[in-house]
Amino acid sequence: SKQGRQAMPLSAAMTHTYRTAATPAFYINYMLKKFVFLFLSLLSLFTPQAQRASLRLGVLKGNGCLPCAYLIENKEKLSVQNMAFELFDSAESELPRLLRGQIDACFLAPENAAKAFEKTKAQIVCLAVVQNGTLSLLTNDEAYGSISDLQEKTILCPSSSENETLVFKSLLEKTQALKEKGFPYLDFSVPTSSIANSLITKKATYAILPEPYATVAVRSSNEVRKAESIQKLYNESNEWFSYPALLLVARSDFVKQNKELVRRFIEAYKNANQWTVKNSAKAALISEKHKITLSSAVTKDSLSSSGLVFKEAGSAKGELEKYLNILIEQKSASAPAFLPTEEFYF
Repeated sequence: SKQGRQAMPLSAAMTHTYRTAATPAFYINYMLKKFVFLFLSLLSLFTPQAQRASLRLGVLKGNGCLPCAYLIENKEKLSVQNMAFELFDSAESELPRLLRGQIDACFLAPENAAKAFEKTKAQIVCLAVVQNGTLSLLTNDEAYGSISDLQEKTILCPSSSENETLVFKSLLEKTQALKEKGFPYLDFSVPTSSIANSLITKKATYAILPEPYATVAVRSSNEVRKAESIQKLYNESNEWFSYPALLLVARSDFVKQNKELVRRFIEAYKNANQWTVKNSAKAALISEKHKITLSSAVTKDSLSSSGLVFKEAGSAKGELEKYLNILIEQKSASAPAFLPTEEFYF
């Protein structure tokens, strides 16, 4: 009866009505959200991005790492699945991450790799030589004929390639004509990026430059030419040995734990190098796409002079030791105190 019912306050009645009406919709919405979250969580377990990378590769920007563009472009098709790539501007930022275990493999100049091997008590392993030296002697002097013409001349040299320049210095010291008439002066005062302009504007007559700087200089002036390949001069004076400029290295603990994976990676890089050398135009385009180099046009023109090679560490040991000995003899601050032991070579 009306008299038997207990009166309900208005605020309570409104709350009761709201909850009763909203409960089905609220419950459905809640369960839907829970299902979506669970579905996405399960899906993430089966996606490659959620898996730990099988091999984390540090990539130096520049022509020496051009084959890495192929690896990045075709990473889904490689025999080494789920690789991760990290770009670096310099070895100075790359090496610490390798030693801390934040990347598994990377690219280093031979002297840097040998010195790191020495300092860390064999924590680094050399997998292969991937680039030979790329220095060229450039000039705007039409009369230049051979290095004997360099007597007492000033040659601008890139500080960024100071150790490669020591190879050139050792070649000059072997040249009899220069011994008799006077050695050239090697000038490191001009920044690497400004040397080409010094040649173009005729503020300088001679310079040595690595790629792609040498190609940029030649493209920018009809009067500047590549007079000598330092690599070729070295070949001729050292029984056709080459001098290496860049190594593919890895952490020794990673290599010991993943020998089969490392072998497959070496093979994948070797194939990438072969493709890059044979397909300069396509390689230049994907290199610019993945920000390894800046200009695809310059990369295409400079690729044939970029010294890209692939020599497994064991077979390159003689060339590596010969190069490191030159740096030791020339008292380079970057040179190791001793040649690396057998543990250095994969």
